[in-house]
Amino acid sequence: QSIHKDLEEKIARFHQREDAILYASCFDANAGIFEALLTPEDAVLSDELNHASIIDGIRLCKANKYRYKHMDMQDLEAKLKEAQKHRLRLVATDGAFSMDGDIAPLREICQLAQKYDALVFIDECHATGFLGPNGRGTDELLGVMDKVTIINSTLGKALGGAAGEVIF
Repeated sequence: QSIHKDLEEKIARFHQREDAILYASCFDANAGIFEALLTPEDAVLSDELNHASIIDGIRLCKANKYRYKHMDMQDLEAKLKEAQKHRLRLVATDGAFSMDGDIAPLREICQLAQKYDALVFIDECHATGFLGPNGRGTDELLGVMDKVTIINSTLGKALGGAAGEVIF
């Protein structure tokens, strides 16, 4: 078990975060994170082109679900306004969208999240090891590492391993 804890600590340090949790895969991480964090009193706002594992994870949770148009900040803002009645709001997005290569507008997402008191979750599976000066992902590339609440990633792509992780 200590080897797992050591790896979690190294992953957290790499992402300049407090802690990380290892999963067997990133699909498992996405399946578990939303259900563990969100209640029926909460809301999750998801980009319509998020990876299928994010969509599946959101479906499993009991939070109120809002889907905004792909990378459309006006639509996200409208959904955030609509979701203000909920206890907690979580904006969920891929950092790099795997099917078309789009990079999420994280600066704008983080600004809206701050304006509407929401948390930000990014899936960095297609960005960790590839994007940013040190390969930390889109949050590093776009200078918002301190504004993203939760990072989800994998060891199974650029890092050549087999695991998923949630970093806080």
